[in-house]
Amino acid sequence: MKFLDRSCLEAARLLSKRADHRLTLVERLALRRHLAVCGACPRFARQVDLLRSAVGRWKQYTED
Repeated sequence: MKFLDRSCLEAARLLSKRADHRLTLVERLALRRHLAVCGACPRFARQVDLLRSAVGRWKQYTED
């Protein structure tokens, strides 16, 4: 797969959107299909999830 081809860019956009908003059914299916065949995007998805978790913990820490 080409580095950052259109489908990877779209997957990155959806992963970023998913961090803050609920994706539509079509978006979720498209993302799931892409993640199943791409080698790089699942790693990016884990990174986005890790960052979201870290920010959530930091907000919780600063509110206490």
